[in-house]
Amino acid sequence: MADKKNKGGIGAAIVMFAVLGAMAVWTLISPEFLMNSLQAERAFAVQMGGVASDRWIYTQSISASMDIIKDSTSAIKETEVLPAMMKNWSQERAIVTWLWYSLITYRANMLLLYFFILFPFVIAITLDGWGVREISMHRFSSQSPIKHRMGVVISNTTLIGVAIWIALPFPIPAVVAPLAIIAIGFSSWVWLSNLQKRI
Repeated sequence: MADKKNKGGIGAAIVMFAVLGAMAVWTLISPEFLMNSLQAERAFAVQMGGVASDRWIYTQSISASMDIIKDSTSAIKETEVLPAMMKNWSQERAIVTWLWYSLITYRANMLLLYFFILFPFVIAITLDGWGVREISMHRFSSQSPIKHRMGVVISNTTLIGVAIWIALPFPIPAVVAPLAIIAIGFSSWVWLSNLQKRI
């Protein structure tokens, strides 16, 4: 019981630290840096999937951020009454909010695109893992709880890594998206193929 409380406390501390770090970065980061990050991210996507994939991802990203664009425009208009120094900073924060959100939605849509492309692979490898488990049900062999646990750990680590990748404000090669989906497929195979015979 104490271990669960300690883990919960550590998890809450990590989340709080991440939120405070994100707020600090938001306060100091420049719109130019985020614009360069978004352009570099698009360049990575073009190199890996071609112009058509970048166009689809960017279109989805823009349509998803329309509300943020409207809110940013309203916020910029409202800052006109502020002193010059405060006005410039506030306007930059409105633009930073929009650009960072655009970067996040761009990466999320990239992940979605590669998920659709690699979906047959994920389904095939997951069904194969289930098939391995079904075959093992009729054999005198035991499933490996260590491998089962490893599948769970890989899956959780991949999901946490993807969440961090989506939120980071600097450019990261787009290969993260397909690799994450392949890792989820592999972890599903490991998890299912080593699922205990009796649940």
